[in-house]
Amino acid sequence: MRLHFDGSGNDKYETRFITAKSRVAPLKKLTVPRLELQAAVMAARLNSTFKEETTLEISETVYMTDSMIVLGWIHSEARTFKPFVSARIGEIQSRSDPTQWKHVPGDINPADDISRGVPVEKLSDRWITGPPFLCQPQTEWPQQEVQTQTGVDEKRKIFQIATVTSKSDVIDCKRFSSWRKLIRVTAYVQRFFSHLKLRCHKDDNASRPETGTLTPSELERAEMYWVQEAQKPLHDQIKKGEYKTLSPFEEKGIIHVGGRVEKRLVSYNCRHPILLPRQHPISMLITRQTHEIGHDGVATTAAKVRRKYWIIGVHKLAKTVKHGCVLCKKMEHKTESQFMADLPKYRLMPETPPFYYTACDYFGPFSVKVGRNKTSKHYGVIFTCLNTRAVHLDLATDASTMEFIQVLRRFLAFRGCPKVITSDNGKQFVGAQKELQEMIKGYDQKQLQEFCADKGVEWKFTTPLAPHQNGCAESLVKSCKFALKKAIGSQTLTPFELYTCLVEVGNLVNQRPIGRLPNDPDDGSYLCPNDMLLGRASTTVPQGPFRETKNPKHRVEFVQRIVDAFWKCWNRDVFPLLVPRKKWNVERRNVRVDDIVMLSDPNTVRGNWTLGRVIHVYPGSDNKIRNVKVKTAKGVYSSQ
Repeated sequence: MRLHFDGSGNDKYETRFITAKSRVAPLKKLTVPRLELQAAVMAARLNSTFKEETTLEISETVYMTDSMIVLGWIHSEARTFKPFVSARIGEIQSRSDPTQWKHVPGDINPADDISRGVPVEKLSDRWITGPPFLCQPQTEWPQQEVQTQTGVDEKRKIFQIATVTSKSDVIDCKRFSSWRKLIRVTAYVQRFFSHLKLRCHKDDNASRPETGTLTPSELERAEMYWVQEAQKPLHDQIKKGEYKTLSPFEEKGIIHVGGRVEKRLVSYNCRHPILLPRQHPISMLITRQTHEIGHDGVATTAAKVRRKYWIIGVHKLAKTVKHGCVLCKKMEHKTESQFMADLPKYRLMPETPPFYYTACDYFGPFSVKVGRNKTSKHYGVIFTCLNTRAVHLDLATDASTMEFIQVLRRFLAFRGCPKVITSDNGKQFVGAQKELQEMIKGYDQKQLQEFCADKGVEWKFTTPLAPHQNGCAESLVKSCKFALKKAIGSQTLTPFELYTCLVEVGNLVNQRPIGRLPNDPDDGSYLCPNDMLLGRASTTVPQGPFRETKNPKHRVEFVQRIVDAFWKCWNRDVFPLLVPRKKWNVERRNVRVDDIVMLSDPNTVRGNWTLGRVIHVYPGSDNKIRNVKVKTAKGVYSSQ
C-alpha cells in the first residue's frame, strides 16, 4: 500500500506491506507468457479480496507486471485469443481497468524474489517496502508504451492479417496429393478470409459470405487462384518471346493458348486452354486427377488434360503418373524384371550324352476313350535335353505322383539316367522327389551309397511363378501341342493311339533344325537333335553304300565321328545364338528385405494381386536379386 502525505507544499509517499500470495507452477507445462498471465489473474483476485475485507478508503489501484506480452493481452480484446488466454483476460478486465496496469522492469520487481530463492533475511528489504520508485510521483515511474489493439486499430490489424495470410505461403500445395482436396481447402480458407474482412468493415450493404456446402463459384475462384499462382513465371517468359508458337494471350488475369482454331465449334476451354508450366506442383496434381478417372494410358491422359489445361510437357507428367499408379500396376499384370542372368553351367556342356542334363514338364490334358461311352483325361509328359534340345514324349494317365514315377522309370529305361533333371514346382514333381526319397529310405548306408553312385539323379526345382526358368521345356511344349493339334484335331483317341501320336510327334520335333540355318553349300545339311539320337536327320532308311568291315571297332569309330561332327556343328551354329540377351538387358535396383511387393498370380482374377513383404532374398552369382521369399496374409511364398 502506498500512503500519500501532503504537507508544506511537498508530496511525500510511504509504502506499507499488506498481503502477498504466491502459487507453484502447475504440473502441466505452460509457456512463460501464460504463467505470467496466471500471476496477473491472481493479482486481480487478491485485490478484489482485499477490497472486500478492508474498511480503508482506497483512491486508486495500480497493477504492475514485468511481462510486456501480458500487458499487450490485457489491452486487447479478449475474444481475439484462444480460450485459455481469452477467459483469463476477460476475468482481469472485469476486475480491473486496462489503464490500471503498468510495467515494472524485471530487475527491480520484488515479486520475483520468492521464485528466485532469496534467503529469508533479505526479504525485509524491497519485499516489504517495494521498489524505490513507489516513493516518488508517478511522473518519475518507469514508463513503457503499450500498443493497444482495440477499436479501429484492432480492426485494421485483423484486416491486415487477413490480407497477408491470403498469399500462397499459407497453403503449401506441395503437401497435397489431390487436386480436388487442394481446391476445397483453398475455397474454405478464402471463405474464412471473407468473414474476417466483413467483420472488420461491418458494412451492412456488403454481400454476406457463403456458409455450409461449398458453391461452384467458390470452387472456381479457388481454382483460378492457383492457376494465377502457377502462371506467375510465365509472364516474363512470354515477354521474352517464349511459347510464341502457342499464341498466348491474357484474359481476366489468366493466360490462355491462342492457336488457329478460333472457329471450331467446341467449348471455349477446348479452343483456348489455360497455359500452365510443367514445374509447378499443381500441374502434377491436375494430371494425376485426370488419370485416376478411368486410369487411361499416357496418350489418353494427356489428351484429356488438354481439354482444359495446356500443360507444357504434359506427356512426361502423364508417363510419370502412369508409372507410379498402384492400381494400374495391379491391372496390367506386368512383373518387375532384373538384368538377365547368365546361362546355367549345364546349358553349356557340349560333348555330353543326350539327356545328360534334362528338363521335364506336363502338358494337356487330352480326352481319351476308356470305354464304349466313357472318356478320361490323360496328360503328356515331355523330357528335353538341355544341350541337344532333343525331346522324349510319354503319356501319363493322371497327374499323380505315382503315375509320374512310372513315366520316369520308362524314360530312364529308354534314355538312361541323367545327371540333373530340372522342373517347375508342380505337385507331382515335388511328390516324386519325396517318393524317391521314401523308396530308398529303407536301405542301409552302404546300399544307399552304391545306389547313388550307380543311379543317383540330382533334381532341381525352379522358382514358383517363374516358368521362364524352365523355358527349355515350356517352349517345346508349344511345338508339341501345335503338332498334336494338326495330327489329332478334335478326335478322341484311345490311350495307346494317343501314345503312338506322342511318339511320332516327338520324332517330328526332333527333326527340327536347331541353331543357324545353312546358307552356303559348304555348310552341309542343317543340324537337328536326330543327328545325335539316330545318326541321321530323319527316320527314313539311310542310303548306302556303307563300309563293310568285320572289325566292330571301326563301327564304334564311325559312330564317334558322327557324334564329333554333331558337336562341331553345335559349336558353330547353336552356341553363338546363346550369347546375346534379347530381353531383360537393363539393370534395375535389387529388391531388398522389407520391400512391399505385389504378387502376380496367374490363377487369380486379373487385378486382384496379393500384397506381400519380402522377408528373404537369394542373390545370384552376379549379386543380382532374382528370387525372393515373400510373406503375405495367407502365408510365405518363394517367388521371382
